[in-house]
Amino acid sequence: MPLVDREGFDNDLLKPNTIRPVLEPELSHLAFLVKVSLGTFSHGSPSHKSYYLEFDTGSDLTWMQCEDCKKRRHRCFPQIEPPFPNSKSTSYSPLPCERHALCYPGECVGDFCSYSLEYADDSHSHGILALETLTFDSSSTHGKETVRMVFGCGFDNVKSYDIKPDSKLAGILGMGWGALSLVNQLSQQTHGRFSYCLPTLRQAAEGSPVRLHFGSDIHAPSNLRTTPLLEYPDDMSFYATLLDISISSHKLNIPSRFFAKGGPDTGGCIFDTGAAITRLSRPAYQILKQALMQHLSEADGSLKKQGRKYEYDLCYRRSPPFKGFTHLPSITFHFQGGADFVVQPQQAFFVESKDAHSEYVCLAMIPSDEERMSCIGVQTQANHILVFDLQAKQLHFGPQNCSPSP
Repeated sequence: MPLVDREGFDNDLLKPNTIRPVLEPELSHLAFLVKVSLGTFSHGSPSHKSYYLEFDTGSDLTWMQCEDCKKRRHRCFPQIEPPFPNSKSTSYSPLPCERHALCYPGECVGDFCSYSLEYADDSHSHGILALETLTFDSSSTHGKETVRMVFGCGFDNVKSYDIKPDSKLAGILGMGWGALSLVNQLSQQTHGRFSYCLPTLRQAAEGSPVRLHFGSDIHAPSNLRTTPLLEYPDDMSFYATLLDISISSHKLNIPSRFFAKGGPDTGGCIFDTGAAITRLSRPAYQILKQALMQHLSEADGSLKKQGRKYEYDLCYRRSPPFKGFTHLPSITFHFQGGADFVVQPQQAFFVESKDAHSEYVCLAMIPSDEERMSCIGVQTQANHILVFDLQAKQLHFGPQNCSPSP
């Protein structure tokens, strides 16, 4: 994989035994999944079992569905592989109640530490915290690296959206703030830093795999923009201070209070790979929407306003000749420290032509349901390199061609 060409990484700087997980697209859920192998099994080859977890920078605990979710009064969501058979893994070790630093205070089921997580989309998971052996792709000569870390073994799991029986999704890979996140549990390898360069989901589906990079395996371009990463109590998300938005080179002068962080789960702007679509605080979105409608009416008279399409709020239709992303503007998010996150039309808009008679164009951003919360989702992050430095509390980013070679 040509790391230098696509992601700016220098192979000469790689240190051995650095985990390098593969990210794979899941088009049905508009997400990226990480392949993880775990457990130790005495019968059969290989000696571990492989699963796919959603790559999520908005949460800390890594968890997956375990065999007890099939028991009476427990729940599993559909997945193609059977849930993890933890009782058969010789390396599975549940954490004793209140006797491990990574246990949630006061949360136990029987003799073991437990967890209970709820997500913004009303999905949730409840289960046991346990130590287990995980195997990732790595930079070592044999291409694999085994680590020991705490994960959640879920026995009651609900997803808020429909999942097909052949779905590969088995849980969440938590990468946010918090002692339980993978980047913090494996700090000797990660040094509190991770990086990714995501193509669009369709680009990823058509090419070779892309990878997560950690610690000394990261060699980012020198011209990246930098903005402070903000951490709030009991919130695992990565916040950055959003100041304003531009359409092309025209700043909208959105009042800063529309982006300001308030109390818990109120306001602020996060970078979240667990969110498919970018959501903006409702008052800020309305300003962007009105300005964009004015811009498009002047730039392309062939666009005729339509109602909602899929999840998108602002949509247009046009007749042939189709123009694709022509005449559509870039949208720039202005972050603290002069860090401009420029979203090209291919990431800022959704364009679809299902037949020869009409083409649909939608703004690929929607108003947030959360009170003044804004979220930069995975579609908007595409074709940018992002480096999260948790120790320095900085986010570095810049435009990059992240399309994998076929």
